[in-house]
Amino acid sequence: MKNCNRLPNCYYVIRARTGGIKEISALPDKTCNMDITCRVTISNHYYTMNHKKENIHLISHVKHHYKTSFSKNTRDQRWDFGNFCDIKFRACKIKVNDPDTGKEEWEVLLTNLDRQEFPLEQMKELYHLRWGIESSFRKLKYDLGSIQFHSKQDRFVEMEIYAHMAMFNVVSLINNQAYVPQHDCKYQ
Repeated sequence: MKNCNRLPNCYYVIRARTGGIKEISALPDKTCNMDITCRVTISNHYYTMNHKKENIHLISHVKHHYKTSFSKNTRDQRWDFGNFCDIKFRACKIKVNDPDTGKEEWEVLLTNLDRQEFPLEQMKELYHLRWGIESSFRKLKYDLGSIQFHSKQDRFVEMEIYAHMAMFNVVSLINNQAYVPQHDCKYQ
């Protein structure tokens, strides 16, 4: 979120768990729209000494140890902000219908979209728009077998994804062309 906040014209809407971040857990059980600032550190020592006195979050980031656990060709997902940074975002808590159970549930959306341009009703619409995309990605992820990869190097993982996609497309074409005759069935 900090990287997106720094870039011009980079906007996001992220669904958050209601129990993950302390500030989000503290949101009231009603529709709300609040600006939140979180202080984040990668210093385990500082966090251990001060987390009870100060509202701070620890990001587990192995800043200097990545070469021992990954291939030298793997891109480093670096922490670009030093030991401390403040992350600002807008939290929108809305009530939505769960498509599986039909019950109403609370969802929290984190965003950097403007409050005047995107009020809570539009945020609810954005949530529903992204739901189809999220379920498509979930289906593709499991159908393609993109859960575990055989390589650690980025270019080989990319090759494996392309191979999975090609295989998925071939199997889908065969599946669409296959005809299975039905005999004496109640429903066609």
